[in-house]
Amino acid sequence: MMKLKKTASLILALTLAASALTSCSSGSGETDETAPELIETTETPAETTITFASASVKASVVRPEQSAGEAELDGAQLIVQALTDRFSTRPGFSDDFVRKNDNPDTVQDGEILVGLTNRTASSEAFAKLGEHEFILAVSGGKLAVVGYTPELTKVAAEILVEKYLTDEGIVLPENFMEHYTAEPTYTYTTITNPVHDGGADPWVVRDGDDYYYCFSGGNGVRVAKIDGLHAITQENYSQVYSAPSGTMYSAEYWAPELHKINGKWYIYVAADDGDNYNHRMYVLECLGDKPTDNFKMVGKITDSTDKWAIDGTVLQYNDELYFVWSGWEGDENTAQNIYIAHMSDPCTIDSERVMISKPDKKWDRMGGRPWINEGPSALVKDDGVHIIFSGSGSWSDWYCLGRLTYTGGDILDAANWEKHEDAIFSKTSKVFGPGHASFTTAADGTTWVIYHANLVSGTGWGGRSVWTQPITWDGNIPVLGSPVDPGTELQVPAIGYSADKITLK
Repeated sequence: MMKLKKTASLILALTLAASALTSCSSGSGETDETAPELIETTETPAETTITFASASVKASVVRPEQSAGEAELDGAQLIVQALTDRFSTRPGFSDDFVRKNDNPDTVQDGEILVGLTNRTASSEAFAKLGEHEFILAVSGGKLAVVGYTPELTKVAAEILVEKYLTDEGIVLPENFMEHYTAEPTYTYTTITNPVHDGGADPWVVRDGDDYYYCFSGGNGVRVAKIDGLHAITQENYSQVYSAPSGTMYSAEYWAPELHKINGKWYIYVAADDGDNYNHRMYVLECLGDKPTDNFKMVGKITDSTDKWAIDGTVLQYNDELYFVWSGWEGDENTAQNIYIAHMSDPCTIDSERVMISKPDKKWDRMGGRPWINEGPSALVKDDGVHIIFSGSGSWSDWYCLGRLTYTGGDILDAANWEKHEDAIFSKTSKVFGPGHASFTTAADGTTWVIYHANLVSGTGWGGRSVWTQPITWDGNIPVLGSPVDPGTELQVPAIGYSADKITLK
């Protein structure tokens, strides 16, 4: 059971002096009375302490039902094993599941919460954290062991065991809190391009310490959790959505994009009924908490024109959502333009579309008709807002990347978008057709572009593979440079933390 220890003493001394009447020979009398003296001595009460684990108190180690990562689970298992070794009794070990209508904050004996569980103590502790930080905190009879990332939660678990597990157990005062900052260290993995053979329109997204690669497959959409930019692969994927038959979205799933909006996962993907002229953009919504969980079809996302549309993406800016996509102006396949519209929610456009780019430069009209602007991707740094898009024929060596930059004012006014005069990323003598990019960050904060390109000139759609490399910034303007040659060694950073390099705040 949970043990509470309270020590308080109050010493009350009451001294009463006897009163007496004394007679004088003179015949006069006087009363001599001594008043009671009250002496009170109070010791400061000791803090309430809680025994979370000991030889007689069995701890209960609780982790989130949906674990944030392997490191978080490793931290929980470390505590379980340390308690087992110390007291020869295995503590309880479970996730934070509670039945409907049950209160997760009900006081349970010796609960040690590892990671962001559904207990209030966990969320209160996590709210105090910034990047590279972790915390040990006692609240409401529960001990929260939580870091800003799963790796930091593991370090927090190591510190708990090292500092506070004794032969008497883990005994901490109520409202105990230690807030730490950890010094990050980096390890590097050498990669060469292409990083994945076969693949087009690559979309890689980072969520905390986790990376996900979203791609078409199985007449639907697949998501693979990957170890990082050095390990972009379609192996061990989850088929998160499969198209039903007999609908306007039963075929040709193109360029799916995975987005986390207000804490929930969505996929935006082009689909049709088997006829390319019927391609439109559709929204899938995740049924769980992880992007590898199943998704459901929400429906078509379109403006009032409902014209041909592919390659939809979401720009999140100033707490507003904007949908950006490639589409036809009319009903004929003569050119693809870039359009933007406002979104009232992740599944709904609530404004008219505005064309912010059309293929009107020499560099984005190569490869023949139809002329192409497609594959928009939002890239935001500080007050710099950019749309990186692909130009020229995707079937040609001339496929490349261009840049649109928002210059201020009404973001839905085409006059407030500036198109760079030249391509910003194009073919070399060894890399052909580099385009359709996504962007993410590495562990050290550097920005990386993920794109498809061809190793052999003239191989078109059939020769594409996945490539990645870091970009630089000129202020808030992205500088992509040129595609690196195949075989060029690049260093991809991964972050790590050590219990030896921490500071108590």
